[in-house]
Amino acid sequence: RGGAELSAARGGEAIMRNAGGALRSIARAARRVHAREPSLALDGCVARPSDPAAPMPTTRVTRRGMAKETPRASGVPKGHTVPAGFNNARSQGLRAFLLSPGVIADPYRGPRPWPALSSFLGTSGWKALVRMISRPVHDVLTLGQCQQIKGFTRDNFKAEAGQLYRQISQLIAENHVTSLRHLVTEKALTDIKREAKTREKAGWGKIVWEIRDLEKPVTLQGRMIFPNPQDKQMAFAQMTVGFRSHQRYAAYDAKGRLVAGDPSGFLPVEDVWVLEHAFKLPNARWRLAARLPAAAPGEKAPRDADDAPLVSGWM
Repeated sequence: RGGAELSAARGGEAIMRNAGGALRSIARAARRVHAREPSLALDGCVARPSDPAAPMPTTRVTRRGMAKETPRASGVPKGHTVPAGFNNARSQGLRAFLLSPGVIADPYRGPRPWPALSSFLGTSGWKALVRMISRPVHDVLTLGQCQQIKGFTRDNFKAEAGQLYRQISQLIAENHVTSLRHLVTEKALTDIKREAKTREKAGWGKIVWEIRDLEKPVTLQGRMIFPNPQDKQMAFAQMTVGFRSHQRYAAYDAKGRLVAGDPSGFLPVEDVWVLEHAFKLPNARWRLAARLPAAAPGEKAPRDADDAPLVSGWM
């Protein structure tokens, strides 16, 4: 028992020596900091501003044992702390970028007929007339804004639109949905995924698709969209493009049986797509925003009086 007590005493002395050495090291480091920064005064081993005018946040204990902060000096904003101030200063240089607005400005529905003469007796005819006159103006404004895009010309845009049409259609037929992320917007990708699941539930296992005689794309409409009317720099151009071609389409199930389409010949196909380009975004490019339903042969376009009004901030 005597040997155990002696060992314990020696262990305690070693612990005290190590603790004393650590405290002396901390004191020497504090002195070096004070030598480099004279504005800091030493209070034991804690450095704090030496200016008495700078209040230090202190706490006091109430009778119930709850810690309560003392009142701040005048001139210090309430709720101001160093971390909060740092985050606020850092956030001033950041800006949230919207990849796509997710909506289509004034969806194209074909050439609108002139309003009936009887509609001018009320307000519907005059509103429809204003919309018909303003549409060409919006087209010209959109083309003017697109001049900011590097290398933009109408011929270059149509060539790129034709390449996108071929590439996206091929990927959809091959069910390569992941490869479409950089070619379509988030809303369009969601629609394509939904269509792929519908085909999968219907038993479609393989799709054979081929295109030929793709005519030069036709620009049908141009619109500018501003998701935030207060921020005119965050803008998107939406160009509605028409495609005419001959395509062969056939779908087979897992056993190789034809379930849809006709592999024997090519059929004329007309599609209307909306291509979108963002401004003031890095590495922006034209992407598919929506696939609009093409008008059936002989179908009349809706009158302007039946259209939904444009949202404020859209051109």
